[in-house]
Amino acid sequence: MFSKQHPFWARAAGITTLGLVLGIAPMIAADRPPKVGAGTGTETGTDAGSGPETGYGQEAPLIVAHRAGTADYPENTREGIRGSLEDGADALWITVQLSRDGVPVLYRPIGLDEKTNGTGTVAEKTVAELTALNAGWNFRPRGSEETPYRDDPALLPTLRQALADIPADRLVFLDLKQADPVPLADAVVAVLRDAERTENTVIYSTDAAATGRARDAGDVQVAEDRDVTRKRLLDIALAHECEPPPAAGTWMAFEDRRKITVSETFTSGTAKSEVEVTPWDREAVRCIDPTDRVNLMAIGVADAERYRDLARVGVDAVLVDSPRDAVSWKYGHSR
Repeated sequence: MFSKQHPFWARAAGITTLGLVLGIAPMIAADRPPKVGAGTGTETGTDAGSGPETGYGQEAPLIVAHRAGTADYPENTREGIRGSLEDGADALWITVQLSRDGVPVLYRPIGLDEKTNGTGTVAEKTVAELTALNAGWNFRPRGSEETPYRDDPALLPTLRQALADIPADRLVFLDLKQADPVPLADAVVAVLRDAERTENTVIYSTDAAATGRARDAGDVQVAEDRDVTRKRLLDIALAHECEPPPAAGTWMAFEDRRKITVSETFTSGTAKSEVEVTPWDREAVRCIDPTDRVNLMAIGVADAERYRDLARVGVDAVLVDSPRDAVSWKYGHSR
């Protein structure tokens, strides 16, 4: 039986005809079996996943450093990886694109001028050209107008270089972003195999072509497609329908808060309203993960109170811009 407590969702569920337009943007209980890593048959409960109890009978959600700690360090850099791990992050989320000569590198925006001292796009440059760029060129620490990495460059790294800085038992999420995602997925899988990092690494993308290609490889972990996760959450919220959960060990990730457009069609026209929703609630977790075999991540968690709420309902991990701040939510003090 589903809960009736849905502040927004309960109102939205009353709309008889609607279209939803979305932009592209649990803690392991003591009496439950361990989760199994999708595609590898290995348990995901490594040292990286252990943590203090929340006080609700389950472990605290993992702190995942978004873009290697984009609020604390130049994003997607080795400096960010090392710093976030030292700050106490449990896992890392890094963004990957493909160079002109087929080498996976860490970078997120389309234009190189947004974060580096270069111009053009990643796909237009060779790996030699890219790794000579300063990925910290425009980084400013919070509350400061200074650009400290102009004098002490944070060079744009390859995926292989980044993995070398991450302990093999530490969980890593690779967010694939490129206009032509299939060659990128192939190259990433090749690096993971060669570096023997197919375990404890999860491939994610908003592009189903990328995740589909990676899934075809058969020996790498791939998160559930974002569109599928989104549909699950909306079906639960609006229709109280539970689809069968994905395979044990599968990771699912979606925003903790998301603006959506609700469209209601009448004979005389269409009315639209933009609202903000919080899809990760107790009903959603119980529906998607009734036996605690799936891994759930809330993207963009911003404060300790919300972190505690997500711990209560059974979310496994939170994606944060500042692990330096977020680790205090987990351990109850600042490091």
